[in-house]
Amino acid sequence: MKKQSCKKRPQTGSSSHSTPKKKQVKKQNCPKTSSGQKNTQDKSQLPVTCGYKEGVLYLKKYYDKQKCIFSEEQWFKPTEFERFGMKEKNKKWRTSILCSGIPLQKLIEDGFLPAATFKKSRVQDAKKKKSHVDLKKEESHEKIEDNQDDDDIDMSVFEGPVLPVTCGSDSGILHKYRFSTGRCGRCIRTENFWLTPEDFIRLSKPDGTWKKDIVSHGMPLGKLITKRALEPHAVNCDCDICQEPDQNLLNDDMCFVCNSDGELVCCDDCPRAFHSRCHLPAPGADSPGQWSCTFCVMKNVESSSQRIQQDVLSSPVSQYTLHCQYLLLHLLRESMTDLCVNVPGYSENICGPMMLGRVKMNLENNDYQTVREFITAIEYVFHHCTANRDNDFTRMTFRLKELFETVFKPL
Repeated sequence: MKKQSCKKRPQTGSSSHSTPKKKQVKKQNCPKTSSGQKNTQDKSQLPVTCGYKEGVLYLKKYYDKQKCIFSEEQWFKPTEFERFGMKEKNKKWRTSILCSGIPLQKLIEDGFLPAATFKKSRVQDAKKKKSHVDLKKEESHEKIEDNQDDDDIDMSVFEGPVLPVTCGSDSGILHKYRFSTGRCGRCIRTENFWLTPEDFIRLSKPDGTWKKDIVSHGMPLGKLITKRALEPHAVNCDCDICQEPDQNLLNDDMCFVCNSDGELVCCDDCPRAFHSRCHLPAPGADSPGQWSCTFCVMKNVESSSQRIQQDVLSSPVSQYTLHCQYLLLHLLRESMTDLCVNVPGYSENICGPMMLGRVKMNLENNDYQTVREFITAIEYVFHHCTANRDNDFTRMTFRLKELFETVFKPL
């Protein structure tokens, strides 16, 4: 079992398991220097070279397709800087200009830079004598053409901490705080895995490009990067996600049951993680070993559907402890909070197991003799909560009851 102590992310049966091993996780998205201190370099600038010339690329000017590279007291477009560095024969500034030894083409492929187009300056081209005013008009026309398809897009749908994404028939949720580049940062949560964008695209389009083929609300991720709704890490980023892309990112950072952070116990067979107090049964003491959550263990349990329901209900709870734990975890996950807490009209004088939390406690204390007693306790919670006239709460309770009946049906 792995344990991780997670920092709060940015807003927006009895089984024969081995006992856990601890695993500390640090979430850092900001670049650091090799000494471990935070990098104070302006994130809007990149050091670049071309041939023997050195300069600084200003990202804001790059996004706006302006002269964005400053070198030897002069401003250059990438095409001009390529000539300045005596590499004009290459005629491909994306490979001629390097950042920390890495071609800009690689940064573009990884999503850190958009694939901007810079035309040769016609002000400085004597062969094409064009006035400064005409040049400005042309640049403005280019910007209008670049943005005309985006005028009707409501960018507010991309402002939250997560984005629903699809690629072909596959779907998942992209968590921005985990995103780094295409190959680093397991940021897309599917039903069964945490995947990098490149891993996610291989599920249905092995030959595809993640920036074009992974889409959120109809917009490719590459376009979201251009619009700065999604921000990749710098090429020289030294955070844990970039330096240890396969470490500490295989499991959720929030408890699967209560959806809050803290010290979590991680399942070795699925992405789920739990507080020890939230899982049933509670994990064992700390020591190395593999651990599977009740949801995974239940997959390997043979169905008892051949037995009629009355026989199951009259059986001792000890024969179906795993099934009861599995069912209750589902209901706790669905409810998120205790059912009858802070409900208008609820009377604190009502006796009995009024909350699912109390049912959980009684199950752990072996207070139920038969499966029927356990089921009756849950139905009792449903009965009193449904009696409340709040429509939203009533709908939630009926949904829980439907889930309860579905999960218990195989028994």
